[in-house]
Amino acid sequence: MNPVIRIVVVMGALAGACLVARAAWPALQSNLTALRSWRRTVGEVRAMSDKIEFEIGREPDSSRAFAVVDHTWGLQLFHKAPLFLDPADPARVKPAGFLQMWLTPAGMSAFFVLFLAIAWVGANYGTGQDDILVAGAPTQARWIFSQSPGPLPSAVTLHAPPRQWKIILGWSLLGVAMAVFSIFAKGGNPLSRVGYITLGTAYALALWAFAWHTSSLEVSANDRGIRMTSVLGWREVPWNRIRSVEDQDIFTTYYNGKMKMWELPFPGNTIRVLAFTDERGFPLMTLSPELQPADSLHRLFALCTEQTGLKLHHRTIAIKY
Repeated sequence: MNPVIRIVVVMGALAGACLVARAAWPALQSNLTALRSWRRTVGEVRAMSDKIEFEIGREPDSSRAFAVVDHTWGLQLFHKAPLFLDPADPARVKPAGFLQMWLTPAGMSAFFVLFLAIAWVGANYGTGQDDILVAGAPTQARWIFSQSPGPLPSAVTLHAPPRQWKIILGWSLLGVAMAVFSIFAKGGNPLSRVGYITLGTAYALALWAFAWHTSSLEVSANDRGIRMTSVLGWREVPWNRIRSVEDQDIFTTYYNGKMKMWELPFPGNTIRVLAFTDERGFPLMTLSPELQPADSLHRLFALCTEQTGLKLHHRTIAIKY
């Protein structure tokens, strides 16, 4: 894995873990304080708005107390609920139900563990992944998360068009917006806010990494095979592994019970890829038909035909659901 990406993943995950711990600590501290020094009682839920209003005791000796909660799970209007009563302020209570006390800390703990797991994976993923070579060529057509050896010598080379990584960056703004709006939102369940921040940040970071991969993508081919390299690693496929070369149109479809037929492809649900497959039809490497320059793409398939005797043929693949 590229060292910069590894550092960003690890530091970002550790920062996320610290932020989650910081957000979870007040709720956990409040629970521990209530368990140690507050008095247990029972109250009836009388109103559920910004604050939950409880009636404690029976008339005419009843009193009203209020609690600020993150969620209303475990509370029902006009139903009794266990409470902790603040001895210093009888009008201040804390719901003592399991969901009210521990749902938010448990959710925060799950996010904390998730961030630590991401940091561990980021620190270790790809380490010790030796490039197993036989006569200078890899034995497996798998993606290797290590620094690429560069393009093949004396090779036909292709690159992704610049507009592709720019489009990816544009889509990443959705994740940025989700994270920023959740950070600056007033109120709301802290567990939900952390979830939205995590989801938006992960979405944006994933697309930024993919945009970097696309902008640095280079495909090269010579008489040895075909190699794909980028900032995220590399993959090489020897010509003798390839059994078919396909121009694939892939679309999703479903069975229309009213029309008694499978739905046909239409613009928007079809993607086109150029695939080099093995004897099982499994794609060893897939390329975008928009790789540039176009004449080099034609030279690549001519070289493939020269080395393997295979010609590019069309194939339509329907993914049923």
